[in-house]
Amino acid sequence: MQDSLKNRTISGMIWSSIGKVGSMGITFISNMVLARLLMPEDFGCIAMLYVFIAISSVFVSGGLGSALIQKKEPTHIDYTTVFYWNIVMSIIFYLLLFFTAPAIGRFYEMPQLRDVLRVQSLVLLIQSFSLVQSNQLQKQMRFKELSTRSICAALAGMIVAVTMALMGFGVWSLVASAIVSSMTSVLLLWKMSSWRPSLEFSMTSLKELFSFGGLMLLSSLVETIYTNLQSFIIGKWYSPKDLGFYSQARKLEEMPTNALSSVVNDVSFPAFASLQDDKQHLLSSLRKTVKSITYLNMPLFAMLIVVASPLIHLLYGMRWDTSVPYFQILCLSSMIYTLNTLNTNVIKSLGRSGIYLIVQVSKRLIGIGLIILGFHFGIYGLLWAVTAVGYICFFINAGVNKHLIGYGILAQIKDVGIYYLTSILVGVGTYLLGQVIPINQYLLMCIQIALYTAIYLLISHLCHFEAYQTYKEILLERWKAHQKNK
Repeated sequence: MQDSLKNRTISGMIWSSIGKVGSMGITFISNMVLARLLMPEDFGCIAMLYVFIAISSVFVSGGLGSALIQKKEPTHIDYTTVFYWNIVMSIIFYLLLFFTAPAIGRFYEMPQLRDVLRVQSLVLLIQSFSLVQSNQLQKQMRFKELSTRSICAALAGMIVAVTMALMGFGVWSLVASAIVSSMTSVLLLWKMSSWRPSLEFSMTSLKELFSFGGLMLLSSLVETIYTNLQSFIIGKWYSPKDLGFYSQARKLEEMPTNALSSVVNDVSFPAFASLQDDKQHLLSSLRKTVKSITYLNMPLFAMLIVVASPLIHLLYGMRWDTSVPYFQILCLSSMIYTLNTLNTNVIKSLGRSGIYLIVQVSKRLIGIGLIILGFHFGIYGLLWAVTAVGYICFFINAGVNKHLIGYGILAQIKDVGIYYLTSILVGVGTYLLGQVIPINQYLLMCIQIALYTAIYLLISHLCHFEAYQTYKEILLERWKAHQKNK
């Protein structure tokens, strides 16, 4: 059973990685092109409204997706109940946003946002038809289908966005992209999944799922408010242009962050949930996953900090130079983002929704307080507050998991601290070296990336890093199998 789970987990992680990297890559290319066709204000307008759609999405799902995954054997009536719940809630929240759109436009002192929000909110209705099918495929660890869906949806959205931007539609190209991408995703999910709803709804089932999902809803709500608080503050008290610079820096940072954390979340949550009755095996699996992921995650973001300036100039153009320091600060926080994701997934997988809610609410209340405090020192104060919150969250998450499965702060620092320290030191050395080499910034970026990678791998080899040895063994096995099949 454990070998089967291991194989499915590895296969799931590979396919999930393909899907995330593929869809993120398409989004990345689209964003790179659109940054040259649209103005920072256009991106700022979408970022202003996203907080309202994101909060509505939390209520639409109601935390029931997590409840279905956590439940060992959900029934057909469980799925149909969630399906109809999602549709009804999406209609309610779409109407709520439709009629409050004028007030939101006045709040931001931008009346044109009214029509944009009314159209963009259609994604709530569209996405409500996809949660159950997506949930089933995820629970069955059918990540090949999910990856295909993600890539095709991102590609459809990119084609529409770029075409409309070239035709001069401005911010509407971003709105249309979101709608087309959502529609493509839903259509593909219905084609890939054999599940169809019947005319059944059970209050008993809803109440049972809400015993776990309701607390997940509250937790997700606090998380969503916290995540979008920065955009809300910048959009209200600064200009759409300032928010555009911030949102582009955030998008660039979120591409690798979301790719890694989504893979970790999609695969580790169902995998950990299947081990909830075997805490010893759960602990062993968690430690291996933590080491493997952080070994890649930490140096990636340290390297991005080093090459931030030429990278943004290359991708977006010189007019986006203001985004560079924003991006660097956000990357520092992202170095431990997936570590936090793994820690919180353990709490969810054990079905400890009460503890999960307390932990998440406590972290986000601390975060909101620090962000409001940092805001008084300008955008940079706000960004440094966000970074500080990420590290505070690690200590809270690890402290809780010490109690739940015996994997606490000191044990985790012992496992991954050397990766973090090595990543930072190699980054500092590579950055300082770049300051004394008088060559073209793009050529310098290539040299710094190659040099950073070579030094990090050399140190890994000389110090016998466990994760390095694991990846080395996997690659050697794959190479031998490939040679044998020739």
